[in-house]
Amino acid sequence: MIRRALAFALLLAAAAPAAEPRRTGSVVYATRSRLYLDAGAREGLAPGQVLRGGSATCKVAEVSARYATCVGRGRPGDTFPLPSPPAALLVRRLPSPAPAQVLEQRRSVLSAAAFEKIEYHAVPGPPPSSHTVEVGIGHTSWVSSGAGPWHREQLDARLMGTPVGGGFTLDVDLSARRWTRRTDPISFRPDDPTQLYVWEAALSRRSVSGGPAFSLGRVRPWWMPGQSILDGGQAGWRTSGGTEAGVFAGVIPDAVTLAPSLGQGTFGGYWSGLHTGDAGSIVRFFRHELRVAFVNTADLGRRIEGEGLIEARITRRIDVAVDAQIGGGDHLAAGTLEAIRIDGAVRPVDGLSFNGSFRYEGLSVPELDGPGRIFSGGAADHADLSMTWEPGPQIRITVLSGLSTDLVAGLTRRWIGPELGVPRLFSDRVGVSAGYVQEGGWAPGRSAWLQFLVRPAALVQILTRLSWSRTRSIAPVDLDELGASAAIQAQLGAHVAVRLSALGRTTLNGDTALFGGASGQTGVFDAEITGQF
Repeated sequence: MIRRALAFALLLAAAAPAAEPRRTGSVVYATRSRLYLDAGAREGLAPGQVLRGGSATCKVAEVSARYATCVGRGRPGDTFPLPSPPAALLVRRLPSPAPAQVLEQRRSVLSAAAFEKIEYHAVPGPPPSSHTVEVGIGHTSWVSSGAGPWHREQLDARLMGTPVGGGFTLDVDLSARRWTRRTDPISFRPDDPTQLYVWEAALSRRSVSGGPAFSLGRVRPWWMPGQSILDGGQAGWRTSGGTEAGVFAGVIPDAVTLAPSLGQGTFGGYWSGLHTGDAGSIVRFFRHELRVAFVNTADLGRRIEGEGLIEARITRRIDVAVDAQIGGGDHLAAGTLEAIRIDGAVRPVDGLSFNGSFRYEGLSVPELDGPGRIFSGGAADHADLSMTWEPGPQIRITVLSGLSTDLVAGLTRRWIGPELGVPRLFSDRVGVSAGYVQEGGWAPGRSAWLQFLVRPAALVQILTRLSWSRTRSIAPVDLDELGASAAIQAQLGAHVAVRLSALGRTTLNGDTALFGGASGQTGVFDAEITGQF
């Protein structure tokens, strides 16, 4: 009887349909230059792949069985398509091994046979490439009551890991912009309707097996925390595990136009280390970076800077990141510590999470793109904390809170409020969220919003948002602002995507009519089509 029951259970297990493979992955944590994904080698990810989805665009750096890190930009919650799963293998039961006498006879025949050597010839053609080319063409229009419209056309181009031979790769990231119409007053580059910004144009050589590593040209230093782009180079040694150490030197381009400039520069050393554990280890991810440099710029003068970054994931419950900067020179902060940034997330149980951050900025930075040279900011700190509870797949309850203080003026602002979300309606095609925040401090007020996320098709996403806010005590009347926005993202094919967005705001300024004489209106429209090859 027991044997029959076991046999019946095995038949049911064999007949059960296989689980549907995952089609998308998501960003679970993001820093300024790196994203952490909930997919890994099991889902088909490999180092060098370029992922794109939502606001995320990044290049896969390190991969474990179930997780991966990605170098680029994005936000937590962004989703991206996963590679197509490999075809399932047909499992066949092996026949019983042959008797020992038969195996010995076969071995004797094989050992006595003669085999002719065949010369190997490589198959012609280039090896498979993991590089990508992205090109985007866009148009943006601004319009505001009391001022004429502004129009801008834009061409963006990005090459990542493009091989040029000899183990070298080319990385380029640039944007060409043309203002076809602007209305006075124009504070930012008033004499330059055509603008070119080059953030990266470097020739690099880095091997996954380790060895010499360097970049030359306009370098975007991914492994040097706090270092701006530079025209020069970095050279170091990289291990097969991902640890890299070296030096860098170069001139720093103009902070406003990014044009080459010989009047300011930097040199120093850096260190970058990475450890990735398996799913059962306590420390699943640990990254540490360090930069020590001498810097001479037009805005802050001559300085010695040091910055360190530590990121860690402890089990699957705790994430923490700390970035601290110290410095000294011509322009000083209130103390040696110029900035510190702390981010953390704790998930004590499934469905409950706490996310928080703290920022201290002690170094004021000059505002260079206005009509004059004004040092903006100063010593200030900012902290925020949120709690999210998901009692089920259909409900998400979040409490948002925060506190910011201008340590120079002694002004404090604080806020707290709930947000209720229903992320999955009608087979995951609709998501709805609504929130309210009460604000206090030097500018008290309140804000509320209602947001819809609609996915009418697999590769189409529509985001709409309605908002209202009221601010008191900074004007003779209460300032009410109403806003509405919509954004559409659609994948037109394997290589082409389109994005449309529109935003409208009206500030009542004590008026009761939406378009009354005291009210002011502003609108922005943006359209972009991109291709990835």
